[in-house]
This record gives sequence, C-alpha cells and structure tokens, in this order.
Amino acid sequence: MGTIPHERAALVTGAGSGIGKAVAERFLDISDWDAVAEAAAAAPPLDAVVNCAAIAHLTPINEMSRDDWDRTLAINLNGAFYVSRWLYPQLKEAQGVLVHIASVNSKNTTRFRSPYNASKAGLVALTQALAVEWGLEESGIRVFAVSPGITRTQQAWMRVEAGKITEEALLGRVPTHRWIEPQEVANAVVALVGGDFSALHGANVMLDAGYDAWGGHF
Repeated sequence: MGTIPHERAALVTGAGSGIGKAVAERFLDISDWDAVAEAAAAAPPLDAVVNCAAIAHLTPINEMSRDDWDRTLAINLNGAFYVSRWLYPQLKEAQGVLVHIASVNSKNTTRFRSPYNASKAGLVALTQALAVEWGLEESGIRVFAVSPGITRTQQAWMRVEAGKITEEALLGRVPTHRWIEPQEVANAVVALVGGDFSALHGANVMLDAGYDAWGGHF
C-alpha cells in the first residue's frame, strides 16, 4: 500500500522491485483467484490501483515448457483480471483509477519472451475492455495502461546477463539510445492518475523514449 497526493489510498501489485517498487515508493500473489478475492475484501476504498506484477522467461518457443507459459500468463494476464475484478467495488466507491503496467512488447515483440509478449498484448486488450464496459455503466472508474520501453530493471538486465543481447545492441533499438529509469515510470503513473488527466481512459500510454515509433528495429 502506498499513497498518492492528498493522502488518498493506492494499492500497487508487484511492488517488490523495479517499476512496481518505484510506484509504491511514490504513492500478494495475484495469480490466485481466491487469494486476491480475500485480500480485496479487506481493502478500503481505493483512489488508485496500479498493477505492476509480471514475470518473463528467456526461452525459445520450441524449448518452452507448458509450466513456463502457464505461469507467465497466470501472473501477467490472469492476475490483472483478478485484481480488476475483485477491486472493482473499492475503486467504484472512491471513483478511482486502475492502471495496468503493460509494455512496448505488447506491440513490438522480442525473441525468447513469447508468453510475456502475448500476455502484455492481452493486458492492453483487457484494459480497453474494462474501460468501455465500466465507462458505459457509469462506474466513475478510469482505466488505462502505461507501456514502458527498455527500463533499467532486473528483467531487462537478465537478457544482457544471459548473453542474449549486449547493452549496446539493446539500447540501439531506441532512437534516443537511453534507458528509462523506474522512477520515470513511477512519476508518469502518479501524474496520469491525477485530475489533470481526467480524460485519459482506455488508452495505452507509451513511455518508451521513441522505441515504438521506430518499431524497435534498426
């Protein structure tokens, strides 16, 4: 649990490291339907829920196990649905904002991360569905996704450490040739949750230093 301006209540999943930790500083196992339901039942009205929980495996498609695929989808996509579904009452009561942290890989995929890519594309689609359905029923809840580019997190570094790509080649996919820092993503989320962006609903905001505009290619 963290706070956003004016001491409103926010809940951040995946807050143990990387972007989730940075968001939590500014402001549970989500793959289990019953566990999320139980945690949600005890939650107060929430002005913001930021879903950052995600994992990624570096495995070629033809070498990937069923468990690797299922686990990634369970956390990255199923978990996002569970959080959305069970925290709806708390968000509605507070007229809050639901933010899903997606990825540029929802559009521009990379090798050896097929379940991650697929789950993030699904997460963007889920975000749009929630925004339309909850908007039409006049819930008062805003929903949007933020898709960071190459962010200096453990997941990004593991590709370099595994010898799958060099740091130079990785940043060579970004026209500005730079990392995005987790704190930058956190700053953006906190700002976008605020009232100055009250029209932001159903969108996927690319925070990627130009990665998507270039297609992630040379």
